[in-house]
Amino acid sequence: MADLEFSGRTLGLYIHIPFCLSKCSYCDFFSVASANKVPDDYVRALCGEISSRFSGSDCLVESVYVGGGTPSLLSPAQIHTIFSCIRGNVRLKPGCEITFEVNPDDVCDSLLDALASCGVSRISCGIQSLCDDALTFCRRRASAEISRSALSLLKKRWHGNLSVDIICAMPHESSRSFLDGLAELVSLRPDHISMYCLTVEEETPLGSLIACGSLAYDYDLADEMWISGRDFLEDAGYNQYEISNFSLPGKECAHNIRYWSRGDYAGVGSGAAGTLYFPGGRALRRTNSRDIKQYTGYWNCGDAGKSGEFPWTTENIDEKSGEFEFFMMSLRKSAGFSESEYERAFGRRLPQDVRDVFLRWQKKGLARISAAGGDAVYSLGREGILFLNAFLGELP
Repeated sequence: MADLEFSGRTLGLYIHIPFCLSKCSYCDFFSVASANKVPDDYVRALCGEISSRFSGSDCLVESVYVGGGTPSLLSPAQIHTIFSCIRGNVRLKPGCEITFEVNPDDVCDSLLDALASCGVSRISCGIQSLCDDALTFCRRRASAEISRSALSLLKKRWHGNLSVDIICAMPHESSRSFLDGLAELVSLRPDHISMYCLTVEEETPLGSLIACGSLAYDYDLADEMWISGRDFLEDAGYNQYEISNFSLPGKECAHNIRYWSRGDYAGVGSGAAGTLYFPGGRALRRTNSRDIKQYTGYWNCGDAGKSGEFPWTTENIDEKSGEFEFFMMSLRKSAGFSESEYERAFGRRLPQDVRDVFLRWQKKGLARISAAGGDAVYSLGREGILFLNAFLGELP
């Protein structure tokens, strides 16, 4: 039976493939080791969840994002199975953006043929670096040469949008090698570049090395590298539309904009999360179990066997938490948010004490309050967006 909460809504759909051949030393995303492929029973469970939650629903899906993990471990046959299930059960908006993440060493003719035939419109390729010392130290599967070969094939064969990811300040990467790698990527003119500053998480192998002092890491240098990369991308014609995301004009990622703008989205797959928003700033977030055996067992058992504990948790987000998320997500975007967007979300005007924070930051040259069609627009500006956490800390 379709999720009743979806009724009448426009959604994004995220599909999680939580399998990797190996784990990068900095990664804290949910994934598990897989022997060269994604198990067929996981694909069947995905399709079971999709058909159960969407079949017969009148909701409209305007973006699909297949992420991981490593979705490019799926075989062409599995990719066709998943997308046949989507198209058979989900109402897709005409022109629906469909994004699929790939690792460079998985890029080949048969993968690209499968994605094209299934209607994928955007490939997101995780390059991360073109410095072999950094790639090796962080346990990336693809070497710089493999990444270059993948990019060459994508440039030759792929006719949809292309996004690439790069991380600045990986260990054993210098400022010079980072900018050289970024220049090489820009020379290929991908439609979209996601540039992240390395996030050091304590629970990861890399985080442990830094925490115990076995590896020195210069956070100030990392910030300087990111800023130099931002300046380089802007000079090359890429627009920074979100803290870490840059695109050529009109090539922004619709699915991610939906997420940062607090648009409804559903998550399918083990570990996937989805959020539905309600009047008054409330929200309902559902997160599927990270226990893959539990997840596949539930969705593959048939309706008669679906008893006992559900393989997901739900979180009710109250108005106060919802308001903080609104500011945190909206201000990641260069465009910020408008007064009317706030009023639609919370049913009241933007509080004066919040306006006062913006006014203080505007005097420092770190925020903007502008007018657009009679509506007030609040944003943090090119430099202010670098201090988002400090801004959030000043909110009442």
